[in-house]
Amino acid sequence: MKLSEKWLPSPLVTAMMAVFFGTLMDASVRYVNESVDLFALAFWRFAFATLFVSVPFFLSRRRLPGWAATRFHALRGLIHALATTLFFFALSRLELAVVTTLGFTAALLIVPVAWLMLKERPAGNAVLAAGLGFVGVTVTFAGSDLSLQFTAEEIQGLVAVLGAAFFYAISVVMLRKRAADDGAFAVTVYANFFPSVFLAVPNFALADQPDFGDIPILCMLGFFGMMIWVLMTSAYSRAPAQKLAPTEYTALLWSAVIGWLVFDEVPTLWVWAGAGITISACVIVSRKPRTLV
Repeated sequence: MKLSEKWLPSPLVTAMMAVFFGTLMDASVRYVNESVDLFALAFWRFAFATLFVSVPFFLSRRRLPGWAATRFHALRGLIHALATTLFFFALSRLELAVVTTLGFTAALLIVPVAWLMLKERPAGNAVLAAGLGFVGVTVTFAGSDLSLQFTAEEIQGLVAVLGAAFFYAISVVMLRKRAADDGAFAVTVYANFFPSVFLAVPNFALADQPDFGDIPILCMLGFFGMMIWVLMTSAYSRAPAQKLAPTEYTALLWSAVIGWLVFDEVPTLWVWAGAGITISACVIVSRKPRTLV
């Protein structure tokens, strides 16, 4: 172990801290989305994160990969910008815990997306997990309003979060092609810089710019985004991914607590049941049995 790692928490605790920062970012978005335009919110989240990540990157005298990698990450940045904008929009329409639970479907969508993009045949358990995940989504969304009389905003939120999960799955699959070659630090610079570039046009052309009083929380969004990467990188460099993967599901606990304390949102038992089903589907799909023939 390196000397600097002696002062770090265990990989499991570090990964849980990363998930916590992710939930803080989502809660901050939900808190400020009534006063800050959607495109401005998404743009400044990436702009500040780019600043926070790029400064130490270039001070360390690292160099970005070549032009081929830059073009690849530009395309991935566009997809990442779409996923983030849709997810932020969903946070303005649905409760925090509900959005968090529905967002878990990204793990299920990675399998079919990898099949289409990388020709990776899905494992037999992927079919079961997909069906189970669909049930989990249905129970979660239906449980958020037991009267089943959903408003147009709630339907929009459902479509947005599932769209965000789909684009996020594409982003993750694309990352498999370049992460090992480009390095985590450079990937993080690209992952924040290009979305900010693509979001700059709708932000400055269509959105009302945030008031000066909103700047601190926008800086916090960028800081949270940076901390997610810093902590996750530290955790996954010291422990197997299989051991740390379950920490992702602690996001539901964080979102439930923050939703209750800040937004007075209390998830129904049906939402918890749907979360359990969805998480079970994610656990199933993470296993590696024989592939289908």
